[in-house]
Amino acid sequence: MAPSFKPKRFAPVFVFDDGAGGTTFATSEAGERHSHPPNDKPVLTLLAAVSQCLLISLRMVAKREGVTLPAFHVSAGGEKAIDSPGRLQSIDCVICGDLADDAAEARRMVAQAKEICTVSNTLDCAIKLEWRRA
Repeated sequence: MAPSFKPKRFAPVFVFDDGAGGTTFATSEAGERHSHPPNDKPVLTLLAAVSQCLLISLRMVAKREGVTLPAFHVSAGGEKAIDSPGRLQSIDCVICGDLADDAAEARRMVAQAKEICTVSNTLDCAIKLEWRRA
């Protein structure tokens, strides 16, 4: 029987928007917030970059449409590839916040943010993005 390997998971990095244009970072939803992304592991810095780029992209979409966003946060966690060491196989992102009264409108804004997110569009791995209310 061939050995079975479980891919290594990297816990999500969270980027918080305070609703007034400020941004903070944490390694858990309730964790201590910092003004800078985690820098103890390069992969965490990469995940923070994906989260922050999605956050900024969503701000851009909202500004273009004249929508005032409430405070919200974005998280990104990764899964390492088994068959190709030294790379991420996938990144799971979640945008969490009450972005719009209408769920369809919020999903549309999130989809537009993903379309213009330079960091996630540059990476050569699957990027899954979901939205949920706060």
